[in-house]
Amino acid sequence: MTNFLRGILGGLAILALIGAGEGDSQTRGGTYRAVLGADPPTLDPAQATDTTSSAVIRQIFDGLLELDESLSLVPALAERWSVSKDQKVYTFTLRRGVRFHHGRELRAQDVKDSFERGARGKRPWVFDKLSGATEFVRGQAKEIRGIRVVNDLTVELSLARPFAPFPYLLAYDAAFIVPREVAGERGVEFTSRPVGTGAFRFVSWRRDDQVTLEAFPDHFRGAPHLDRIVYRIIPSELTRFQEYRTGNLEHVDVPTGHFQSTRRDPTLSKELQTWPILGTYALRFTLTQPPFERKGLRQAFNHAIDTKAIAEVLLEGSVVPAKGVLPPGMPGYAPTLSGYSFDRARARRLLAEAGFPGGRGLPSITLHYNTNDLHKRIAELVQGQLREVGIQVRLASLDWAAYIKLVDDGGTQWHRMGWIADYPDPENFLTVLFHGRNWGAPGNTSRYRNPVVDRLLAEADALPLGPTRLAKYREAERLIVEDAPWVFVYHYGSRLLVKPYVRGLERSAMSSAPEMHMAPMRRVSLER
Repeated sequence: MTNFLRGILGGLAILALIGAGEGDSQTRGGTYRAVLGADPPTLDPAQATDTTSSAVIRQIFDGLLELDESLSLVPALAERWSVSKDQKVYTFTLRRGVRFHHGRELRAQDVKDSFERGARGKRPWVFDKLSGATEFVRGQAKEIRGIRVVNDLTVELSLARPFAPFPYLLAYDAAFIVPREVAGERGVEFTSRPVGTGAFRFVSWRRDDQVTLEAFPDHFRGAPHLDRIVYRIIPSELTRFQEYRTGNLEHVDVPTGHFQSTRRDPTLSKELQTWPILGTYALRFTLTQPPFERKGLRQAFNHAIDTKAIAEVLLEGSVVPAKGVLPPGMPGYAPTLSGYSFDRARARRLLAEAGFPGGRGLPSITLHYNTNDLHKRIAELVQGQLREVGIQVRLASLDWAAYIKLVDDGGTQWHRMGWIADYPDPENFLTVLFHGRNWGAPGNTSRYRNPVVDRLLAEADALPLGPTRLAKYREAERLIVEDAPWVFVYHYGSRLLVKPYVRGLERSAMSSAPEMHMAPMRRVSLER
């Protein structure tokens, strides 16, 4: 491991100290020119499953709680909350006077309506801990009985059983609060004309060009420092980089192959910010698509791919090669997990044992990825490495919105997908991405099923925080890695260039370049 990587991994614990905070002394006004690598598929928190959408959604909406830069839970729409002794009933008291962008005041009924709407959205696992949520999602009940409106400012949430990280779920996009009457009136148009309580309100969206937000002066925390945010949609890494260098963007990701030269540049090196991200980049097999129902074949692919070359050569040592699912810094991370070594002889042997000696007899294999310079270069490198053991792979790319739909529908054999933590708990990776109940679009896009893993995850999910719980997650991860539903490629590291006049841009372990999707832009100002 390079000294650079040791430094950023060691820095995970002190991100709260190096992230700039918000304060009255910051300058007000100005337009922040941000960037997205693709057009967002949706701006509806109930339908979002990706970080591109989340980059914008998190400015428009609020949840009951939120995570600060040190990943601690803090109040947002909820002024305070309490938990019963049996850890099953959570009572939230809302702030007075919170207003939606269209003027109406927030009420506790909005929480119930938003949660029930979200439970039938793309991330039902956020709500399935609530009593009666499963029956509601299946259409067997008219409401979720575990959500009780006590009065206009109080809502009570009852769980079917204790779930230690439950409060984290309430800081996630799917649990953001929407005005039901607006969402109902606009229907599918709500995805492109959203209304929330956030520090910025929606102005316009020119598809494949830009999304514009403006300050909401009546935000419950007060008006943000910025007047506007313009998210420019620029798929090309090099084009984004050039736009930053010519002064047309406030921050940008460092393009693939330019990291070390950026570190040596006398000007850019002073604007470069790096930190580890709680996320994993993988190539996911779809186990319902032949020939990847065969574990030995999936293991052969893992041994045939040199992930160290991807991390240290292609990405110039700015990320950590992955040996499993959980990233460094995540509770439950197992540094002793062996993973899959780059071993072509072993890959050939496993390939033969799976019934495809030298690749003969393998059906046509397609690796899908969303259109992006880095994803293309990784896919091409993987394609070349597999060719060395006799495996022929065709590459196919799609724009993000079409791509995520194809993946969610199970239409790929093998697909690229990253996962950035929604909250810092192993359940968010292991249960969400591998439990059978999240099969398909809710998170388990590999369509992976293992009853032993399901049992271990269910047991871990029900335990209080502590070593016994983490031990079960580690055992589940060991079995998942052995089953090889993914090629485990690398764990993310942010490589961001930020203009020196930008103040207050949070550097959280759950923020990723180029979107900075977890960063609350209400804290940002331009000190030109």
